[in-house]
Amino acid sequence: MFKLNHFPGCWKTGRILPILKLGKDPTQPISYRPISLLPTLSKLSEKIILNRYIKHAKKVRIPIPQQFGFTPQLSTIHQLLRVTEHILEGKFANLATAAIFLDIAKAFDKVWSQGLIHKLIAYKFPHYIISIIHSYLQDRQFVVKVKNTDSSPRNIHAGMPQGGILSPIIFLCFMNDIPQQKDITLSLYADDTAILAQSKKFNTISNSLSKYIPKLESWLKRWKIQLNVEKTEAIIFSKYFKHCPEIKIYSTPVPWKKEIKYLGVILDRNLTFRPHLNHIKEKYNKAFRAQYSLICRNSRISIQNKLLICQAYLRPILTYASLVWAFTAKFNFNIIQVLENKTIRMTMQADWYIRNADIRKSTSIPSLKDFIIKLSDKFYNNLSQIDNTAISNIPSYDSSHEKFRKRPRAMFCT
Repeated sequence: MFKLNHFPGCWKTGRILPILKLGKDPTQPISYRPISLLPTLSKLSEKIILNRYIKHAKKVRIPIPQQFGFTPQLSTIHQLLRVTEHILEGKFANLATAAIFLDIAKAFDKVWSQGLIHKLIAYKFPHYIISIIHSYLQDRQFVVKVKNTDSSPRNIHAGMPQGGILSPIIFLCFMNDIPQQKDITLSLYADDTAILAQSKKFNTISNSLSKYIPKLESWLKRWKIQLNVEKTEAIIFSKYFKHCPEIKIYSTPVPWKKEIKYLGVILDRNLTFRPHLNHIKEKYNKAFRAQYSLICRNSRISIQNKLLICQAYLRPILTYASLVWAFTAKFNFNIIQVLENKTIRMTMQADWYIRNADIRKSTSIPSLKDFIIKLSDKFYNNLSQIDNTAISNIPSYDSSHEKFRKRPRAMFCT
């Protein structure tokens, strides 16, 4: 492949398995989630290409520090922590934080292939890497499997190959030159993009955003990136600004919301996380009902396997991003602690007079708070080992700091 700068054509056909989305009309194609399967040899080849791509990408600093998607040692939790810490830092300094959350339409499916190759050339990648990536992206096809029968092949004219190992990484190169501005903080996780501005006066925030938005619009048009302006939302994290001036993208007003969802966590204006915990409660109850027949009192499954289901399937719903929202009020935290207590009591077939602490002691299952403390210890111990300037700006653990007690880590000061 590397000698001929050619990616074999027989590996360029993806097999699409359509999965019907919950509650959607089965007669509409848009109601299905396409799962793309690629040949195993194709993925092995992509891995070889990727190893050589990454060597040069590190030299030219791809991706930018603000990009946490598809990056070793970084996850959605790191980006959420960075955003919430930035908002809280402003709050302690009496600064308001305005954030715009962009919705990029079909980011992977609509990538401009020629534009991506242009960027690879601009970043001075070796010629053989550019050539083979160009070959990898060109003349791709897909077939759809319906009732054990494959459709006739169809050509793919744009976008990254779904299900590929190389696709997400080179997508970061396509997003790498997003405009930056001194008074604007960028937060990216793949195509999930947030723009944050801070100041004591909203006029200053508005001016910062007004200067940045034209640059962003120009960049989106230049690289043929489509933005869902209707789904783009904004929020201001402050108690004092109730009537915010209008902000427009592509001449369309961006609505100001009281709460917004970013990377799976609902952020409200005061960062109380009460809406998010209510969302967790609904999600947990839905998952609980799905598993009820397995973990109920009358189930014939062993208690050990019931507890395994609770820990492997139900507990992650309660603890996702807990390092970010765990500093919420005790009343809010008890909303989800009660859910787990009830589930374990039912699983253990415990009588009403048996204490929760005794049940947990007999099962060796820590409380939700203790479990989060354990997660946090591991998380913050590894934080200093990450080589990323955006992460290094997060204040280090210091329980003696007065303001620290109001931050997410306060819960873990034991």
